[in-house]
Amino acid sequence: MVKFNQRLSGSKLSFGGPILKITVCEDEKEQQERINLLIKKYADINCWDLEINFFETDDDFWRQRDEKADIVFLDIYLKNGNGIEIARKLRQLEEDCAIVFITSSRSHAIEGFELNAQHYITKPVSEEQLFEALKRCEQMVNEDGRSICIPTGKLVINVRLKDIIYAEVFDKLCILHTVNEDVKIHMPLSQLEQELGGSPFLRCHRCSIINMNQVADYTNDCFVMKNDHEVAIRRNGSVEIRQLYLDFIFNKIRGKHRDIH
Repeated sequence: MVKFNQRLSGSKLSFGGPILKITVCEDEKEQQERINLLIKKYADINCWDLEINFFETDDDFWRQRDEKADIVFLDIYLKNGNGIEIARKLRQLEEDCAIVFITSSRSHAIEGFELNAQHYITKPVSEEQLFEALKRCEQMVNEDGRSICIPTGKLVINVRLKDIIYAEVFDKLCILHTVNEDVKIHMPLSQLEQELGGSPFLRCHRCSIINMNQVADYTNDCFVMKNDHEVAIRRNGSVEIRQLYLDFIFNKIRGKHRDIH
């Protein structure tokens, strides 16, 4: 493992701590040096504090990494290992780091999308490609950190938007279903809808708001959420609701596919 530290004052971002942790799994020395130079250049421009760790094999990656990274760059074709398999294991471990694939081939593009990679860049790595990748990672990390304050009686709790699965009104009480727990909140659904700020949240029924990123499937009548709950689609305007969801998914896919052309 090769480790580089760069401390820059006036950091604009906070990635869950004072230092942004970047891991790169790349077995070509020339590409390592190029990536390191470009990451530090981007960090200098954007006033990031960062730590970069380089690994050459998947064994080194799993054996020597100290802790979770915020951004992971993975060469798909390693001499000893496969970046796709590293990414798949990271997702199985429920690590939500930003993943960027580096490769000389586009043949794994669909797998990369399925693993929710932020970017897909081809060798030789250019400044334009790497800066765009870091920009997207920055947007993802900032988006992942967004939260809202929710009143729950005498207390106010902070809930990350990405953790919200859906909200519903049940027996005149608003319930927020999150990945961690169900929270009874003292707020009208219409007010919550305004607080959520639109996409990826969709008012699919007068009694329900879903997070479209948390949808596992859908039918003509309901959305099936990732927690296996079914959320009804209103009858009046059901075609429009389903189309809004399909447009959301299409735009996500189109954005990812632009990365590989």
